[in-house]
Amino acid sequence: MDILESGMDFESPMMVKVKQTFDATNLDESQIIDSITEQMSKEHIKQLIKPGMKIAIAVGSRGIKHLDVTVKTVVNRLNELGAKPFIVPAMGSHGGATAEGQAEVIDHYGISEETMNVPILSSMETVVLGSVNGIPVHFSKTAIDSDLIIPVCRVKPHTDFKGPIESGIYKMLAIGLGKHKGAATLHRAGFAAFPELIPAIGQYIVEHAPVGFAVATIENSYDDVDSIHIVPGDKISTMEPELLKRARKTLAMININPVDLLIVDQIGKNISGEGMDPNVTGRSPEGISYAGAPDIKRIVVLDLTEETDGNASGLGMADITTRKCFNKINLAPTYANVATAGVFDSAKIPMILDNDKEAIAVGLKAATLLPIEQTRIVRILDTLHLSEFWVSESILPDLENDPNFIITNEKRPFSFDQEGFLTW
Repeated sequence: MDILESGMDFESPMMVKVKQTFDATNLDESQIIDSITEQMSKEHIKQLIKPGMKIAIAVGSRGIKHLDVTVKTVVNRLNELGAKPFIVPAMGSHGGATAEGQAEVIDHYGISEETMNVPILSSMETVVLGSVNGIPVHFSKTAIDSDLIIPVCRVKPHTDFKGPIESGIYKMLAIGLGKHKGAATLHRAGFAAFPELIPAIGQYIVEHAPVGFAVATIENSYDDVDSIHIVPGDKISTMEPELLKRARKTLAMININPVDLLIVDQIGKNISGEGMDPNVTGRSPEGISYAGAPDIKRIVVLDLTEETDGNASGLGMADITTRKCFNKINLAPTYANVATAGVFDSAKIPMILDNDKEAIAVGLKAATLLPIEQTRIVRILDTLHLSEFWVSESILPDLENDPNFIITNEKRPFSFDQEGFLTW
């Protein structure tokens, strides 16, 4: 495809691997098990669980580190206390907005009837618990028919709205367990309403459904588990805002500004709800601003993750992509997700180039008129893994005296195979 007057060949800058140092506090698998077991053994939690209780463990679609270990530990502890736990997928419209698709999503995270040794009851059926501000509150019939509900979730900054409560417990109750109907209903109100609406509906559910407690994970900047918190239902309103403050401090950022061209190797729903986190890129279908995000002129996305199963939500925030990425798009889950959320810009298709080389060539041409040796280029695996990435030599002077960066001795220009795909 001859779309550049000068052709697709370009002089590659020298790229250098850099490492960012963040607070590495984390829990390993054994510590996760110990932390959950200890917290669930406290009397105010134990007294919520009675022998024979049918307990719904709500599990979402996010790629939370050690999610399988977390869920299995909760299951084991409930079994020890004589309860009868089962798992309910809680992910709004994700998984193609089908019961089968949602069961498949959590199966990707190692959560199945075989691994958990409990039933997985996946259904899109909801009941209406009532209304908040004239908005009907849809809720999973499977969950409401249980004796106790335990959401297992992650607390983190949301990609499309800002407030004292964002992604976390209330959002899983209001949207995740609202299933497709609930998610679609709430999203019609628009993200501008979410800072007030999500807590209001979440609290309404706590008061009208048997929500016992939540198991909330906070992740550190290395995508490991920073901490796990058992949050009683009657304490969510006060504890979740504090957990969000902690999560904001652990959010990994690029910490380079400005950037002429950002190359993102992969995006996906397991990386961020928006495919690539707007908190990192500063690009959002809602057009809101993000503190700490760099000024990025052009973004190239090279591929989708395997775990996203073709859901390309967020690709619309890129300027350029590859045919390989485009061919992996599954329109059904992508459109179901985007239509439910009401963020149609998220599913727009960027310029499609035949391979990595062409995508980067066009990206460079569109990013700046500066000579290649002055162009500021950053290449990351994805927006979730930012402890090490590649930068052009032109950026190094900014990092030499920054104690949070280590400049390694690994240097190389872009190199491509015969089909035009990056070889490193």
